Amino acid sequence: MSDFLQKIQPIDLLGERVYRQLRSYLWSGNVRWGETLRESVLASRLGVSRTPVREALTRLASEGFLENRGRSFAVPRLTENDIEEIYHLRVLLETDAVGMAAQEVKRRPSSIKRVQEAIEHARQAAGEGDDEGFISANLEFRSAWLALVRNRRLVAAVELYAGLVRSLQILSLADRKRQVLVLDAMEKICADLKSGDAEKASQTMLDYLAIARIAMLQSLPAALQNQVS
Repeated sequence: MSDFLQKIQPIDLLGERVYRQLRSYLWSGNVRWGETLRESVLASRLGVSRTPVREALTRLASEGFLENRGRSFAVPRLTENDIEEIYHLRVLLETDAVGMAAQEVKRRPSSIKRVQEAIEHARQAAGEGDDEGFISANLEFRSAWLALVRNRRLVAAVELYAGLVRSLQILSLADRKRQVLVLDAMEKICADLKSGDAEKASQTMLDYLAIARIAMLQSLPAALQNQVS
């Protein structure tokens, strides 16, 4: 038997965990645009060597979450053009993905449960003025309906481009008036999924992304003010 396939070493699994944790950190909204990420500091906080951290940062840079500045990495500053490009792709990806999700619910009606639970969490958070809870429920909603999409590569692409504007999304979702609009859109998408109407679900997602795009553009000045000079 060929020696080409070798046993997976613990370091391989460690590298994936470091990557996912750093990606979540970038999505958390706690990192400012222009901020430099230092391998030694991150490695110390994660309790790992610098090698998996460096590999994870390189991977995140290749996906657009970071900028490679020679020996360091920094959080990129998004421009209006960046947002327009990202939302162009999100429309292409997410309208198709949500249509697939609707077809899955049509086959398995009980699969809508997680989506409904996420909306209930969002509704409760909005009613209590819990901004962090609402942001968390919004992410839960996305994860719930994406779990209904059988095309894993499509899901990965949706998560990638949604993640690129996550910091702006957090800023926009902290606005109470915008929460009302987002919750309404979530409920409409859920209704379309429950009906199993793929075409209607795709149109509702298109309408929602149009609103989200405007919200991102409106949040841009605040993000720029909070950037590292």
